[in-house]
Amino acid sequence: MSHKVALKKRVLSSNDLDMLDGLLKEWCDSRHYDILNLESQEAARELVMWFEFGVDKPHQLRELLATR
Repeated sequence: MSHKVALKKRVLSSNDLDMLDGLLKEWCDSRHYDILNLESQEAARELVMWFEFGVDKPHQLRELLATR
């Protein structure tokens, strides 16, 4: 018998989006990247992914971004 495990993604609120947007802008500014360049888009995708899977503290997300 096989069991499927469904990972439940967290829904983003407007406050969550504001936080993620601020973190991304901070990251882009520190690297002098335009927010629309490829590297920034990849960082944005990763931020949302980390958040959806439970990393929701700004300092934790900031640390993860710093590893990019």
